[in-house]
Amino acid sequence: MKNTVVYKLDEKNPDINIIKICAKKIKDGGVVCFPTETVYGVGANAFDKKAVADIYYAKERPMQKPLLCHVYSLEQAMEIAYLTDEAKLLISKFTPGPLTVIVKKKEGIPDIVTASGDTVGLRFPSNAIFSLSAREAGCPIAATSANLSGNISAKNGEEVIKELFGRVDIIIDAGNTEYGLESTIISLLGEPKILRQGAVSRECIERVIKV
Repeated sequence: MKNTVVYKLDEKNPDINIIKICAKKIKDGGVVCFPTETVYGVGANAFDKKAVADIYYAKERPMQKPLLCHVYSLEQAMEIAYLTDEAKLLISKFTPGPLTVIVKKKEGIPDIVTASGDTVGLRFPSNAIFSLSAREAGCPIAATSANLSGNISAKNGEEVIKELFGRVDIIIDAGNTEYGLESTIISLLGEPKILRQGAVSRECIERVIKV
């Protein structure tokens, strides 16, 4: 069991000292639960294989289920994935925000993040606490929803604490998320295909590209 530390933060006025503590924990190989605009996430440095493995252990998640890479900028995304014109268009239109794009990964991302696949899901959360922490950490964050595998995604800090306290290093409790609904996932491998309908509607996507 881990000695989980819980920090309460206000997204509109986050304590920068706590942000730095969380970022350092990520850089040092820790696992952190954080708010996004959709649901809470549990994540670690995507380049740290052991830290990524700890996410799976914390959630009791099957290793054959890939994680997403949460990033804070287009430039960071381009360091780890090949972005098609359609991907760049969707990213410019809907992110930061509740959309995940599936694209071909570059070699730097460890296989444990992508379940040995050659693709990666890119997510650009708009939540300020995540963005500040990720920028301070300086690495893409391999992450998934902050709940035990198979359970309902956590929409507030209390739900995360009930699920993962003692299993992760830090939990950031920032109250309720903005949407309380997962991100929309769209595959851009070949013809665009919506794999999960979430906070961004099909109608909105179809105004930008053909699905």
